[in-house]
Amino acid sequence: MKTILKVFSRELCIIFKDHSIILTVLIAPILYAFFLGSIYLHKDADHINFAVVDMDRTPTTRQIYRFMDADQKIKLIGTLGSYEEGIDHLYKMDIQGFIYFPNGFEDDVKSLKGAAVKLYLNTTRFLPSNDLNNAVQKILLTYGAGVRLRYFEAKGMTQATATELVEPIMADVHPIYNTTNCYGDFLLPGLFLLILQQTLLIGFGESIAKENEKNKFSKLFAAGKNNLFQMLSGKSGFYVLLYVAYFLFFFAVVFHAFEIPITGNLLAVAVMSVLFLLSALFYTLFVASFFHSQKRYMEIMAFTSYPLFLICGYSWPISAMPLPIKWLSGTIPTTPFFNGFIKLSVMGGGWTSIKGYAFHLIILMIVSFVAVVLRWRYLEKLST
Repeated sequence: MKTILKVFSRELCIIFKDHSIILTVLIAPILYAFFLGSIYLHKDADHINFAVVDMDRTPTTRQIYRFMDADQKIKLIGTLGSYEEGIDHLYKMDIQGFIYFPNGFEDDVKSLKGAAVKLYLNTTRFLPSNDLNNAVQKILLTYGAGVRLRYFEAKGMTQATATELVEPIMADVHPIYNTTNCYGDFLLPGLFLLILQQTLLIGFGESIAKENEKNKFSKLFAAGKNNLFQMLSGKSGFYVLLYVAYFLFFFAVVFHAFEIPITGNLLAVAVMSVLFLLSALFYTLFVASFFHSQKRYMEIMAFTSYPLFLICGYSWPISAMPLPIKWLSGTIPTTPFFNGFIKLSVMGGGWTSIKGYAFHLIILMIVSFVAVVLRWRYLEKLST
């Protein structure tokens, strides 16, 4: 135990003498969580700039775009004089879309001939364009149903019969997960977990690379009295304690501050988090031991955040990835942890729903642990 505490104290000295490690593991997790999280504080896009090109200029068109102006998603900036003016405003990014009412629109609506209306959207950003499309489509469908309903009632039909003719098939949609359909509720959990993962990989790995850079691990093995278990326990002990505290803080404070609920089994969340933390530590112990420069390690690892996020299946389904990428995604602990966490936090799952992901994490943890033991036994022989 004394040996573990000696290595542990030695690691604290390394951390607090290195500004890069301090910034990475003690400041960056909290700073990034609230700074990057604040970008998605409102979680969804509301009051999106929108315009109307009304060539008909009738009470019908004016009523429709009054309905649009009342929608929370739409911020109607006014009416434009022509299609060309609308396209010009789209190019200038003054608006994200506009609707075009042709001449004779009201006459076609009243005669039930089927009125044509054109919706132009800036789809370079899918979130506001999708929200605008859904909002406008809902308003047009609702208004069109009202027109048909009044027509059938004028023909002497009862309201019930007329309603059935207007909507012979009624879809009753029930969103089960992420019921608000908010982009922030989808993205933020993954972003917060990625912050914890990357700061651990970079900060702990910098410490290991620094050992290799300065004395080829000889002093580290001497401090651990050539006892591999005690040496590695002391070396990683501070990071285990720190990131267990971070996970608790993020789940209890950060998630709550951004109104992200964890609806699933909390014990399962804790177990998955511990498995992920240990796997990440073993991966770092193995990978960082190959670097002879702290600076080079940080340069390489700084560029892994986005690729890891992309291939883990959080933002894009693994089933749609090329086969080599699928194989690669299965070798990193990010993949089972992030996907298991979705089922626990958003979908309210329990042990049954994550047993495959937990088993995957255990396999990765065991394999990485064996790799660490073999690698560091080899380094121990080199240092003697």
